[in-house]
Amino acid sequence: MISVKGLSKTFHTLSGPVHALKNVTFSVKAGEVLGIYGPSGAGKTTLLRCLALLESPDSGEIRLDGKNVLSVSGEQLRQVRMKIGVVFQGYNLLFSRNALGNVMLPLEIQGFDKHKARNRASTALDMVGLSHRKDFMPSLLSGGEKQRVAIARALVTQPEVLILDEPTSALDKRTAESILELVQGLNRSTGITVLVVTHQTDLVGAICSRHISINHGALAAPGCNDVYQGTFHEQALPAAPIWERQ
Repeated sequence: MISVKGLSKTFHTLSGPVHALKNVTFSVKAGEVLGIYGPSGAGKTTLLRCLALLESPDSGEIRLDGKNVLSVSGEQLRQVRMKIGVVFQGYNLLFSRNALGNVMLPLEIQGFDKHKARNRASTALDMVGLSHRKDFMPSLLSGGEKQRVAIARALVTQPEVLILDEPTSALDKRTAESILELVQGLNRSTGITVLVVTHQTDLVGAICSRHISINHGALAAPGCNDVYQGTFHEQALPAAPIWERQ
């Protein structure tokens, strides 16, 4: 479903060039949960931003369903971005809006009718088990609940790919495990392809079908297909519908 080939990115700073990505190549199958591991400064965030089409690489290609998405612009680029949901580290919620309002925001920006946006946002909150907190402001939500709102906001456009940047780094172990159980359940119930960018291999590795490791901007083991052998116990999750693709 996703094919990355020869991706390179260099930032030019006062201290000299920083080679954030060096000829990165890998692929992801539809419905897979891929872990992207590496220490701080390894190039994970730059890779995430390139995959989310928020950063332009210097060279290489990113193909989604066979199409090189780096060659599109304008309305086509907007349509491609709708297929990719991103949950950034730190939640990035608007504190002037309640949980439902935060989830509705992407749809409002796209020009959705307010009634339709509200219904779809309510469904997304139900999918992450947070419908009972939809009227709460972010300041009244726990860290785990804020993360669930952020995930619902990423899901509300019904993307084909969900990218999570360090989804458990700010959470205690028990809350982190509940978030990972949620992600695992969403993957199983909707078939969405998931990329998890993290340095916490001990926690996140258990839900990943494969992983790749990046360090100093390059894959530590190019073409790595190692299967993580851990186990993860899934809790009961709210039923989530299979999305009808537009």
